[in-house]
Amino acid sequence: MRILLVDDHPEVRISLAAFIDQLGHESLQTDNGPDAVALTRRDKPDLVLSDLRMPGMDGLQLLHALEATDNPPPLALMTAFGDAETAIRALRMGAIDYLRKPIDVRELHRLIERVQTTHATPTLLTTPMGIREEADGLVRYGQALNRVIALCDRLHSATDLPCLIEGETGSGKELIARRIHHGGTPKTNRPFIAINCAAIASGLFEAELFGYAPGAFTGAVSGGSQGKLALAAGGTVLLDELADLPLDQQAKLLRVLEDRTWYPVGSSVLQRLTARIVGACNTDLLERVRSGRFREDLYYRLKVGHVHIPPLRERREDIVPLAQVFMRRIRKQRGRGFQKLSTAAAELLTAHPWPGNIRQLHHFLEQAGMVHDGAVLDVPVIETFFAHSTPSLTSDISTTTAATPSVTVLPVITLPNEPNALQLPDNQFDLDAWQRAIISVALEKHDNAPVRTATYLGISRKVLYTLRKRYGLLEPGNTDEL
Repeated sequence: MRILLVDDHPEVRISLAAFIDQLGHESLQTDNGPDAVALTRRDKPDLVLSDLRMPGMDGLQLLHALEATDNPPPLALMTAFGDAETAIRALRMGAIDYLRKPIDVRELHRLIERVQTTHATPTLLTTPMGIREEADGLVRYGQALNRVIALCDRLHSATDLPCLIEGETGSGKELIARRIHHGGTPKTNRPFIAINCAAIASGLFEAELFGYAPGAFTGAVSGGSQGKLALAAGGTVLLDELADLPLDQQAKLLRVLEDRTWYPVGSSVLQRLTARIVGACNTDLLERVRSGRFREDLYYRLKVGHVHIPPLRERREDIVPLAQVFMRRIRKQRGRGFQKLSTAAAELLTAHPWPGNIRQLHHFLEQAGMVHDGAVLDVPVIETFFAHSTPSLTSDISTTTAATPSVTVLPVITLPNEPNALQLPDNQFDLDAWQRAIISVALEKHDNAPVRTATYLGISRKVLYTLRKRYGLLEPGNTDEL
């Protein structure tokens, strides 16, 4: 191992270097922070051992400066007795440990051994051949998703055919619906309108879908309103969370599919259906049919064009390619994030069950990249994040295979009773990034249902919509949640 010693007292450096040399490691020395940064860039040490208090750039500033380098090495601090509180703050900022002066060589030896075990230079994973990023955002790699996309392209040509997309939460049902809509040509001008059935009150669904005539009901707009079926003429209407559609509305939807006509509420003018209707759900719809909560005839009418999206745990060969594509996209969009994935990290990601599927994988990479400044996603980052993240990333860790390293799942983070007890970083705090992450996880926790998510966060649907729009969490053209 190559160990860089940073201390403005030469006698400390000399004694520690002698001990490090006796252990068979190589030592580098400097008496100031800027030179330590330059040596790190040039000589790539495996560990930096720095004094906390130095003239000019101190240990905390050095820690921050090293994080801006490519593949920053782990840093441990040497502190005097009275510096313990500052050293603990350094641990929160990313230091791996601190040693009190005078240095106990036995503690230093244990630290070096730990770094050798857990912070060895990771073997970086190369990008697999055959990854294809579609213009619509889909990532083609494994056979399972290739078969799904091929089926979507076949369904695209049958514009009068209703479709049913079934897949777990976060599996990408709307992306698949859009693929059916545009057939691989996402620049089409034909409208695509998504409706979240769980977000619309039962009494308003008919007006939302079919539109209404002037004065059709109390509170109706004086000039009437076109429904989503009319607005999507020649395009596609996606009925997301279809399982939540009330039974009486299911009968009306079935009639539209059978006759391809409908009447706006309060109108006698017959309208003809020219839009494709696609339903999507994340539950076992057939089980709902058996229990009498979903109409059997509507189920089989929609299932004429049936697409099943396998969960990510059933196509583990896609996890690493997806992660690499997501890391590249996140870095391009946010200007930060991971560039490379280690082989060991790839194995850990592949072993994880990902109950939230693709959305959960993307959220993990985005949130971990926001917190950690390193360029390489390696095992310690994943384990740390899994252990301290929200329940959406930790709830199923106990069910992973034996190949997955065990981690401690901590309870949900709560605000302390005393405001002054809340710990914030000393450097700049990105409130927008955290707010975006909180909203993303809350949406995932509530299956993207805006009403439940807004209630959970204690805000109105309008505020939630505004925040989602600000942070890019809305699909283009999605205004049905206002």
